[in-house]
Amino acid sequence: MKRFVLSLASVMVMGSLATAGGSIMNVEPAIEPVIAVEKEKGKRFYVGGGYSFINMNIEGSEPINAVAYPPLYGETDISAHALTLLAGYDFNQYLAVEGRYTLSLGDLDMDNNGGEKKIDADLSNLALYLKPMYPIGGLTIYGLLGYGQVTLDDEKAYSESGFQWGVGGAYSINDTIGFFVDYTRLYDGKGFDTIWGDQDVVVDSVNVGVTYEF
Repeated sequence: MKRFVLSLASVMVMGSLATAGGSIMNVEPAIEPVIAVEKEKGKRFYVGGGYSFINMNIEGSEPINAVAYPPLYGETDISAHALTLLAGYDFNQYLAVEGRYTLSLGDLDMDNNGGEKKIDADLSNLALYLKPMYPIGGLTIYGLLGYGQVTLDDEKAYSESGFQWGVGGAYSINDTIGFFVDYTRLYDGKGFDTIWGDQDVVVDSVNVGVTYEF
């Protein structure tokens, strides 16, 4: 009798489910969609390094009486291959601050009216820049505006400090590594410390390198 009652109850329950349009099946847990969160651009530290060609141009028709060098006449170029190290911080994708140090490698090359010679000296620059930027896809165009000191060191260090500027572009290979190339004007004025009296002196550099963002 008990078996009959249980069987009857089971049939009634199944019939109720069929009448209500119900069905018995395995219920799988709902899967929440994964929303990709894009990494915020900017607010990151970066470091870098590269090659620089730095040049000091001295113009004028009067004799250039340098303490450490023989008298020079007319236009003179003092140039060097150099290493540049840099570190900076991106506030966002439009503004950064960057510090740079550039130091010549080996002897300097002097060209005075076609006469060339080597100089056993160092040419360096230390600067801090505000860096406005404008991104275009993986390319970023930027400027450099700041203050720095150029030094010509030959037994005695001769230096000039003042406003410096530059312009360049950078390309991102991935989220951390990028390449850059830029031009910087390091000094533009009359004379250079106590070396060249009233001559027009311009110091600039072309720089190519790699950066790594943290």
